[in-house]
Amino acid sequence: MSTAATDGDGITCNEIYQAFDAYNSDRQSASALAELGRLISPTAGGYADMGVNQASKYYEQIKASANIALAVRGCQPVN
Repeated sequence: MSTAATDGDGITCNEIYQAFDAYNSDRQSASALAELGRLISPTAGGYADMGVNQASKYYEQIKASANIALAVRGCQPVN
């Protein structure tokens, strides 16, 4: 996103969609890491779960902001 923001064209709707697609793919990896952490140690699993839960809260905030930016550009919102 940083590169897209400075390339002179601004961030396009497709670049926003691509960023959310990439995050959703990585989001599954984070859940798998938390599950693995629980197998290794309850403490490690607890910390991993906290990270996944906090990221989920931030995701919803960022998604709402991105949907405003998409609406301004006349694009469909992120689902």
